[in-house]
Amino acid sequence: MSPRKQPPRLFKLCVKKLLILINSACYDIERTYPENMFDECERKALALKSELMSLLPYRLFDVLCSERTSCQYRGDPRIQLHVLTHPYLTVFRKSDLDNGIPHQFWIDNLCNLNRLVVLDLKFICTDEILAIIGANCLLLEEINIVSKLDYYKSPSNASVLARSVSNVGLASISNLKQLRKLAMDPPKGERAKRIGRCVSQDGIARLVKELPLLEELKIESCDISSLLRDVGPLRLTKINCYFPSAESMAKIITMFPCLKELSVTNLSIPSTDEFLTPVSKSDLRLSRLELLYITIKESTEQFLTVKGMYLTHLSLWEHELSLTMETLMCIGKNCPHLNSLCLLTMSKYLIVPRYFRRPQNIFQELETLTIGTDEYDINNMLCFFLDCTNNVQKLVVKYQSHVNINDIMSYLLQKGRLRTMNDLWLDCTLQVSKDIVKSIVQLCENLQTFTVNLGDDVGEIQKFLIANNYDLKLGSY
Repeated sequence: MSPRKQPPRLFKLCVKKLLILINSACYDIERTYPENMFDECERKALALKSELMSLLPYRLFDVLCSERTSCQYRGDPRIQLHVLTHPYLTVFRKSDLDNGIPHQFWIDNLCNLNRLVVLDLKFICTDEILAIIGANCLLLEEINIVSKLDYYKSPSNASVLARSVSNVGLASISNLKQLRKLAMDPPKGERAKRIGRCVSQDGIARLVKELPLLEELKIESCDISSLLRDVGPLRLTKINCYFPSAESMAKIITMFPCLKELSVTNLSIPSTDEFLTPVSKSDLRLSRLELLYITIKESTEQFLTVKGMYLTHLSLWEHELSLTMETLMCIGKNCPHLNSLCLLTMSKYLIVPRYFRRPQNIFQELETLTIGTDEYDINNMLCFFLDCTNNVQKLVVKYQSHVNINDIMSYLLQKGRLRTMNDLWLDCTLQVSKDIVKSIVQLCENLQTFTVNLGDDVGEIQKFLIANNYDLKLGSY
């Protein structure tokens, strides 16, 4: 059965109680002074912090900062942050409530946090803030500098989105030589430069050249391989690219010799059938590969044959009905260490033959499985994969047609195929009765997260969970 709820750990209880006391003290300080005496309010908050610093270990402030959203604070978040931001703080991630804090607060206070290793300033970052970070936070290994966004009305009354980070800000953090992970905005074209600030392709390339330890560069909706085509070789271990050819992939291999994770999107140009051939012939040992909106080609199976032994995560989203049982067997036989597999396809040729004999020792290490979206028999696919492994801990089933899966879920429960599951996500199109839902909760002893379309039975299932004290996060539609 799903685990029973356990009392909170003593440490967690202490942290929550301490946050409640700190929030109460901060709010009392705020109520003591009117808005026009905010400076005095800040001085009292800093005095409270000094008192806490003399009583508490400084590492506890990392925990208090990370847990501060678990206890709602009714007052000005600046007062709370004045108390919680210890000079020896190593991790700071801003919360959604921080988006409204005035810009000057960050300018005045980030300079005191020179021991930071992880810093997340998503949607509040500006060039001025980056100048402070570059001068004072030299130990940073991970940072998110996605820009603050401002909205304006153009002369034609159209909404205009303006960013606050430019190449000037990027240059300010070029001396963060310990940086390993960087998340930022995509570059904008010449036309976009007329509105607010923005970063350019050259600005990003110059910054990356100055960061010798950089391993991960996260830029939404951006082809990093094209962005950095004239830079290299680099230590990046994870990149995404769009519309690659065999020629461009050969350049990527030269640019990123340490590559471990590769995401490729929308292979729709003629040369893509040879895209993976250079990878197969290279020294790269990819552990994670995502092929999104693809057609399964001979080079795909050749790659799996040569490099499949290194893969631990594989995602295939194909759109031209090219996925067959032979391809599935190729994955199973050549990827013995695969522990995460995502197969999303519209292929009607993915059929388990009636008298199919499953090879031994395929998909045995699979822990996370995502399958969808339509056409093939979902019952047969579930049986096939869950017969291969006894260790699936997360199962995601996506489907575009309304299907009743009571029978297959009942069968899998009887066979014990779901007993190791701790996270089960069933699409809203999959119909499951409340009795089967209760059986899943009772028989899956590790289940902690369960998403299923319960319809009008949500209330009854919630009462069932409470009555039995199950520690289960239940989601519905």
